[in-house]
Amino acid sequence: MNIFQHKKLLDLLYDFFVRGKTNASQVPYIPGKCNTYEGDGVPDFFPRATPEEKGVDSERVRALLHDLEHSSRVNMHAITVLCDGAVIAEANVKPYDRRIPHLTHSMCKSITGLAIGFLREEGLIDLDTPVHRYFPAAQLPSRISSKMKTVTVRHLLTMTSGVAFAEAGAVTESDWVRAFFSSDLKFDPGSRFAYNSMNTYILSAMLRNLTGMGLCEYLTPRLFEPLGICDIFWEKCPLGTEKGGWGLYIAQEDLAKIGMLFLDRGMFGGRRLISAAWIDEATEEKVSVPEDSGAFSYAYQIWTARDKSGSYLFNGMLGQNMWICPKNRIIVIANAGNSEFFQTGAMLAVIEGRLGASAFSRSAPLKKNRRALAKLRRAEKKFFETRAWITPLHRPTPFVRFMRRLQGLSPEPLPDLCNLLAEKPLRFSENNCGVLPTFVRLMQNNHSAGLREMRFVCEGDRFFCIFDEGTDAQYRVEIGFYGYAYGRLSVRGEEYRIATQGGFTVDEDGRRLLKIDICFTEIPHTRRIKVFFDSEDACVLLREVPGREVLDGLLRAMPINSPKSRGIVGFIRNRLNLDYIMLKIYDKFEPKLIPMSETATALPEAEPALSLLPEAAEENPLLPETGEEEETHED
Repeated sequence: MNIFQHKKLLDLLYDFFVRGKTNASQVPYIPGKCNTYEGDGVPDFFPRATPEEKGVDSERVRALLHDLEHSSRVNMHAITVLCDGAVIAEANVKPYDRRIPHLTHSMCKSITGLAIGFLREEGLIDLDTPVHRYFPAAQLPSRISSKMKTVTVRHLLTMTSGVAFAEAGAVTESDWVRAFFSSDLKFDPGSRFAYNSMNTYILSAMLRNLTGMGLCEYLTPRLFEPLGICDIFWEKCPLGTEKGGWGLYIAQEDLAKIGMLFLDRGMFGGRRLISAAWIDEATEEKVSVPEDSGAFSYAYQIWTARDKSGSYLFNGMLGQNMWICPKNRIIVIANAGNSEFFQTGAMLAVIEGRLGASAFSRSAPLKKNRRALAKLRRAEKKFFETRAWITPLHRPTPFVRFMRRLQGLSPEPLPDLCNLLAEKPLRFSENNCGVLPTFVRLMQNNHSAGLREMRFVCEGDRFFCIFDEGTDAQYRVEIGFYGYAYGRLSVRGEEYRIATQGGFTVDEDGRRLLKIDICFTEIPHTRRIKVFFDSEDACVLLREVPGREVLDGLLRAMPINSPKSRGIVGFIRNRLNLDYIMLKIYDKFEPKLIPMSETATALPEAEPALSLLPEAAEENPLLPETGEEEETHED
């Protein structure tokens, strides 16, 4: 990433978080998630079996679910456990559904890596050929550095390219190929590991050049059709190429088919789809990874266990994982909304600790254990109920429902406070908060005009909240009190399935409030809202999960926080008041909105624009008063 790309990223972050601009985009907005799954769920494909039939104790699997539920660092959505080709455990956390395609984030890198395996076996590429040779001159910058010309396909596969243009470039540049090949390099290609999703995107763009097809079209006859996978969606870059390193939506049952293809070394349903040699090569450690990055090293877009147990991992941030243990022939697929990046989280430690090769060895089918199996099935049914943010109201008994209908009443009456809220629209001063979580808005470059008004409507036994985001949109969201109400949300052309639940309660100070839980059931994110509606305390608190806890890992990857920054970016990092910046960022993830009737309507004075010129440094009110530069540490 060069100085101009750094400046765009810093401008975006500063405009959005500090100045509070409603549209901080650095590039034209193009909807990425332009569809949503319309079915009731991907059908079951694999046979179901008891753990004992596959040589695993039901108590061991129940303990896995228990440990996940009771880890404060784990926020599960759904899990599937397969052993030797059969599902032995499966669980959904309300309101999620393992049969609905879910965003995989970087987990799909392993599928892109598999596509490169097909290319090589068809003789279309050589892994040691400089990658720029697979791109026509029209797609490349007029000049490519000598170091860039040594970056090979293998370097991209193993995350050793050293190219600085990385994930943040997705929201600062429209032409990712040209920006990648224009980029600086942080080190000599092949000399060390540096995770970069743009490496994978370039593999996707290279495949399109070589075949004239995008990833989905290319993989359909080679992978998706033979495996019976049809309900997928892969987001594309601004120029129409699948992102490759992120953006794939796929259901757990379909992911399990790909997992079995790897476990059986290229075979599926008695048919060979790819050579065993490629599967072995792709899952064998190629480069060591710093130990503080987790318990895995890296192969071809796949994480491999550092302990030589033979396990490997398809991994995506915030808890999207497919873990494969060949020794026990076990596959665990998980979707979650954890506040952690990559493969360093508690979830994988729990999985490895219960089902890994070092934890136990599968044996012949075990004797039936009805008591342990019954406990496992109950745990599946009630998975994560102890962690529910809102407790739904108890549904009336069938008799009570019948009697209420006879009286012309709703069988499931709304709480009385709903009528009180319906009389109190909440209007807010200008802001850039939105229903769509901040994390998603930044990743998707999808910025709205900010939340201007919330109002509530009772319609019979149904209760709605209408979110008004200025000229951009009004969102009419049904809130369930006896369980989640399901619907759709279209945010500037991006389509999301949602499930929403509400509950009235009081806080520790006795203040009445309505809690609203809006789950975006295809992605890792949830919007949580607290509405305090008593006039003397009226306000709205917004929070998202994962939220600000995840920022530390994210900001470590940003150039503004790099201890090895150079040039003008190093100057900014060393001179800017980062404590102030961090406070503004944290506030954006947990904002408090005061209704205009309860506060002055005048807007605060806008923050000054961030100047990137050294001579303007002393005049910037965001700088430390001392004006002294911090020491810059060289390599």
